[in-house]
Amino acid sequence: MVLHINKVLLVGSGATSIGNENELDAAAFEKLMAFKKMGTKVLYLDDNPFSVVSDEIQPADVFMQPINLENIVNLIIRQQPDAILFSVAGLKGQALASQLIDSGILEKHQVALLGISVAGLQTVNNNDMLRQTLTQINERVIASKTVESEDEAIEFVREIGFPVIVKPISRSHDTSRIICFNSDDLEAALEYSFDRAYINQCSIEQSIVGYKEIEMVGIRDSNGNKILVSGLEDMDPVGIHSGDSIIFAPTQTLINEEYQRLRTATFKIMDTLGITGSCHVQFAQSRTNEEFYVTKVSPFFTRNTSLAAKASGYPVAYISTFLEAGFTLAEVKLPAKYSQIKPLMEPTLDHILVKIPLWPFEDVPDADQHLNTIMKSVGSTIGVGRTVEEAIIKSMHSSQFSPRDILPSVRSIDDDEIISQLIHPLASRILILIEALRRGFSIDDLAELTQIDQFYFYKLNQLLKAQKFVQDNPLTAEAVLTGHQYGFGDGMLAELWQVDISAIEKLNENNHYHVTYKEIEPSAGEFLENTNIFYSSYELENESQPFEKKVALVIGRGGNQLGPNAGADYYTSQTLIQLHKSGYKTIIMNNNPNAVSLSPQLSDKQYIEPIQLGNILNIIKLEEPEVIILPGNRHYLAKQLKKRKGLKIIVLPPDQDVAQVVRPKVTTAIDFFIDGTEIIPIASISYGVASHKETHEYNTNYQLPMDNFVNDQEGLTTIGKEKLTNGEWQGLVQVLFEKHDSGSYEFAGIRPIRITETAFLTKATGINWVRVLVKKYLTGIDLERLKQYLQLRLKPNRYATMTGRFPFGQLGARRHAGASTQEIGATIEFKSVE
Repeated sequence: MVLHINKVLLVGSGATSIGNENELDAAAFEKLMAFKKMGTKVLYLDDNPFSVVSDEIQPADVFMQPINLENIVNLIIRQQPDAILFSVAGLKGQALASQLIDSGILEKHQVALLGISVAGLQTVNNNDMLRQTLTQINERVIASKTVESEDEAIEFVREIGFPVIVKPISRSHDTSRIICFNSDDLEAALEYSFDRAYINQCSIEQSIVGYKEIEMVGIRDSNGNKILVSGLEDMDPVGIHSGDSIIFAPTQTLINEEYQRLRTATFKIMDTLGITGSCHVQFAQSRTNEEFYVTKVSPFFTRNTSLAAKASGYPVAYISTFLEAGFTLAEVKLPAKYSQIKPLMEPTLDHILVKIPLWPFEDVPDADQHLNTIMKSVGSTIGVGRTVEEAIIKSMHSSQFSPRDILPSVRSIDDDEIISQLIHPLASRILILIEALRRGFSIDDLAELTQIDQFYFYKLNQLLKAQKFVQDNPLTAEAVLTGHQYGFGDGMLAELWQVDISAIEKLNENNHYHVTYKEIEPSAGEFLENTNIFYSSYELENESQPFEKKVALVIGRGGNQLGPNAGADYYTSQTLIQLHKSGYKTIIMNNNPNAVSLSPQLSDKQYIEPIQLGNILNIIKLEEPEVIILPGNRHYLAKQLKKRKGLKIIVLPPDQDVAQVVRPKVTTAIDFFIDGTEIIPIASISYGVASHKETHEYNTNYQLPMDNFVNDQEGLTTIGKEKLTNGEWQGLVQVLFEKHDSGSYEFAGIRPIRITETAFLTKATGINWVRVLVKKYLTGIDLERLKQYLQLRLKPNRYATMTGRFPFGQLGARRHAGASTQEIGATIEFKSVE
């Protein structure tokens, strides 16, 4: 039954962190589009300054506040929504939903909880109840118990035996799962887990390390109609967190009977819990028999729900919103570019998607780099191909492992270290697997040491053979053809043979080797679809037709890493929105499965490709864009593309290499917008640091306006204008100052405003400065109107503060100071000026 929802409270995900990247904001954006289609007013609660969603809702309906029970209750009382949705708020949202039910607020104010029945939510949030429920429907679960003391834990472990897994009962993100093989391990894990638990409890469960980890993503409507969006298979066995595992879609090593059993189990679980919308279920599948266990049920949007959507081309977040609102699958109406039977059609894939995680260990070298049950990756990239080998190479080339080489070498490691890392894997796991094959380790031995299915070693071995053939036959048509078949792009071949990429382009032309693009859509070509999501493959038919009107190509940042992180994707998304408003057909090239910029509503066409020169040039050749925009600092790409005649390249924000910081300590900044000779003051900023560090690299906390702005802002603005007059600065620029203990200020430098600060400036002033920049460089700015906006939007009666967040605790790193290059996310808050 369709619910009559005039107003819905959509709860966001908060700051990005390990286990919570951009995928929840991306899902929230698609849900916002669906609610708009229904005519439902959306209230949005989030304190993430890099949220794209909060810029697409009327400011009066956006609440930039911490996501906690008190704020949600206040919003329900003041705003009186008809319904509340937590499915894009992650595990924290699930816990808050339970607290709201227990408080009686939802019932008192007649607010409907969308996405899951009250009984189902209470079951999922209670480990013992969930185990009991699954057992009642004949689904096997591993032995588990919630304990409140060390004595209780030891008694339970005596019953089930080692190994066991310990995890805290956490209100945030469930990334801490510690495997224990003996009493010493257990004692340390209990101490760690009780410290992290929000109540004095933790969970002890039987270990099934070594089983295959299989994941299923399904959707269900209120009438009980269900489809499976995709199965996912972790290459790594249970014992390595799914977030740190290489993942394949569809599943690769299951026989049909195994797959169907897991599909049936997923549907049974969704029915039992009363889930409407999407659900992500994780299983442990035995390698030797039919036995499997249910290991986790997530009745909300997750990073692997996003991965299943990217693999299949099925708009999970958009469709599930209608289901959460009471529509059936048959009643969901999709935009015209989709087949109208798509909501009812279980996807079939004619391609392979591979996800490779990205780790932050270069920026946080003292973190524990071992891969285990505690998640450590901060992002991921994907590769899509017709074959497993092609998809693996593309995903590697998109990741930090392969910026220049095809299959990077770790040949300096001796055999003993190879064996050690096969048994106790590090972040470089895939390189160790490849090196072990290079050295002649047998596939049987490798499978036994790693518990990875032999299938994957055969595929990696094929890649090694292909690479050897390419290396042994340089600049030949046969080597180029073989390289293309296995996913080696032109840029990769050029690097391998140490020639300019133009030599490969000439070989392609002489031999009529032309890249083609295949569409990612859920019917495997059975129905006419126009998802306009493509990946490259050297085949006969090209399914991507260039647009006839003016075209803009935006080159995404790829997978999340520390530093600009979510801010870079925010920048990319806002660029796409403004290009569309300026009349361009927009094309995004990206390979981050969690990116908001890959939301179907934000662009006219998407290419899931490695962000490398050869791949970019192929797209440029086909699409002939009028303008190419690179959000963020990509020095090599910008330099190489600017060598090509006839290409209009815009780098936003301008290259930080032009910054002129003359003093290491920066306490204050005046922000300006410069267009031609016009210098317009925007705001003043005070910097704070989260540590004893005082150099500008550690400025990760911002406040607008500056401290003592009433007395000091005007004078600093005048100095700033003088510093910028007759200069070559354009766009968004900061003049930096150091405030001394005496109260005097000293000039500290000039720099373009950074990505993260541009997002903060947008939220704090109510003016979208990314879109302003895009208009400046493409269509021009109405400066008088901008000045009027500044007068209206700036509110000196309140402070906006942004606080950087760091992953040191989650990574087990012994750090207290955090540089901007180590930042993983941030929160924003507004408070009154006293």
